[in-house]
Amino acid sequence: MNSRSSLVNWILVSSVDSSAVVQIGDSNQVTPETKIYALQREFPIFNGNEVEDLSEYPMFSQLLPLPLLTENIEQCTIHENPIIKVGSIRVIGIAASSVLQVGSTRQIKTEARVKHNREYLSNPYDDEE
Repeated sequence: MNSRSSLVNWILVSSVDSSAVVQIGDSNQVTPETKIYALQREFPIFNGNEVEDLSEYPMFSQLLPLPLLTENIEQCTIHENPIIKVGSIRVIGIAASSVLQVGSTRQIKTEARVKHNREYLSNPYDDEE
């Protein structure tokens, strides 16, 4: 991988979530990973130990299926300019296991797993006509 210089006038990122990456410049490998358990309750009363061990949810430990590469891919890239120039970048938010990068990366592998539970005292859909 040929390295190049990255020139950025300014970057404004309002929010960077868990395991997200803001990278200026080249990298060999970026592998952000996050596991999130989100609990929403009708009344926000929490005792702090709702989930102590994510292993009770198989989705957090299952292997992710990867696509099978069945053909050879050849790539030849010519960088006519050794400098990456960016005027400005404005981002509202970078979510879990996402990457904002100005530069080159040989390999990026991201993974985000989210288990979202909603607990209601009554069925919120009972009032629908």
